[in-house]
Amino acid sequence: MSAELDLALIPPLGEARAHPVPPAHETHLPSGLHVVVVPRPGVPLVELRLRIPFSAPNAHLAAVHTARASVLSGAVLLGTEQHDQTGVAELLQSHGAEMSVTTDPDRLLFGTTLLAEGLAPVLGVLAELLTAATYPADRVEGERDRVAERIAIARSQPGIIARTALAARRYGSHPYAVQLPDPELVLDVRAPALRRMHREHVLPTGSSLVLVGDLDPKAATAAVTETLAGWVGAGTAQETPPAPVLR
Repeated sequence: MSAELDLALIPPLGEARAHPVPPAHETHLPSGLHVVVVPRPGVPLVELRLRIPFSAPNAHLAAVHTARASVLSGAVLLGTEQHDQTGVAELLQSHGAEMSVTTDPDRLLFGTTLLAEGLAPVLGVLAELLTAATYPADRVEGERDRVAERIAIARSQPGIIARTALAARRYGSHPYAVQLPDPELVLDVRAPALRRMHREHVLPTGSSLVLVGDLDPKAATAAVTETLAGWVGAGTAQETPPAPVLR
């Protein structure tokens, strides 16, 4: 009886309130980069996401491409021509930011949260990573060995084994079939290969930069245009080919 009384005291749910979708201000820069700024005033923070299509050129190269990409996503933060790894981290932290870089069969993704007033300096660090990452050989070797060990451990887990088998069954020779690279291929990665991969695949054309936060769209777009003006390159970032029809 008490449970029935308690339920009777609970008011009925009201109608869900509509949440307005903020306007997105879109610009295509001369470099080919697509810039999207979504103003959300009220909290002095900005979410930054840079998506670079990063698929293997074809299925035959997917295993090697994935091995190199798994190392590049960490090694790109090891230093630039202007700052070493510690200097890059300190510059970001001084504006409340900490850059993360991840990769999957579709994309290379740079992401961070930062204080709104630090947008231009953080964009400057991002520009350094995009145009002047050095991939120092000794640091790359340490990153490569760490990634290979982590992958070897992961590939021994039942869930990963099942997921890998399912992906191979579903996608065949498509790049999606390579869930985790072979640790031996990872251990073959060298700094020159990463520099070449960066030069050939980290391209503005086809990439998208999204900024959401307490921003003026015109000022934010102008800051991106000025700061990333040096990020250029021939060609278009590599989109993933269509996945096969599942049976």
